[in-house]
Amino acid sequence: MPNTSKRKLKIFKIAYKCYYHELSDWAHDHIRAKDKENALRVFASRHRINIQQEEKPENWRWWDGDWYMCFCRIDEMEQMPKLCPHCQGTGKILAGRI
Repeated sequence: MPNTSKRKLKIFKIAYKCYYHELSDWAHDHIRAKDKENALRVFASRHRINIQQEEKPENWRWWDGDWYMCFCRIDEMEQMPKLCPHCQGTGKILAGRI
């Protein structure tokens, strides 16, 4: 008999902008949660964002060391992205011996 008490978790991609002096970059996190509100709560606790109940996520700003971060958007994804089998998502491929 299958366990019906397990909830199906959705995958959310939360994007944010990172600033360091005159440099800027984009980053994102993939979070498994039952709904959008739960995903935002997990994201806020993961990044130690101090939020109030009435504050919208679009207004979230926080510091991570010297980096200043700004929340951009949250999207629901169909499936978790797969890592490249060659570089494991690092973007660097080791050259073999010749």
